[in-house]
Amino acid sequence: MNRHLRSRRVVALAVMVLSAMALGGCGSGTDDDPTGRTWQLTELEGSSLVEGTVIDLTISDGTASGSAGCNTYTGEATVSDDGTMTLGPEIASTMMACDQPIMDQEQRYLDALAQVTGYEMAPDELLLLDANGIALLTFSG
Repeated sequence: MNRHLRSRRVVALAVMVLSAMALGGCGSGTDDDPTGRTWQLTELEGSSLVEGTVIDLTISDGTASGSAGCNTYTGEATVSDDGTMTLGPEIASTMMACDQPIMDQEQRYLDALAQVTGYEMAPDELLLLDANGIALLTFSG
């Protein structure tokens, strides 16, 4: 095989390998892993958040934790490759007081976490689902 043809094949192979590597991180199913990242809530049961609040979730080493908008929280997290997830059953949080709309939103968020039975992922998005497959919480990350 001549040298020019061999060089072209090496370049073509390199392009294929690099393309496969780039596409490998673009999964849209439950094959992706939601753990080890901090996710920021964008929708709570289909509604936007109280202006100026930040709610986030980090799942790592069997624990879910983050800010619920006013208080911080933590609880047990079980995540499976098949798209199932449970948070809790007990979720502990600090007890600071904030304005009532923020406190109401925080309670809705913590209640929704306890209802989670599954998840779906898309690039930079995590949906937490109830037992009927309805998205309770939408996160970006």
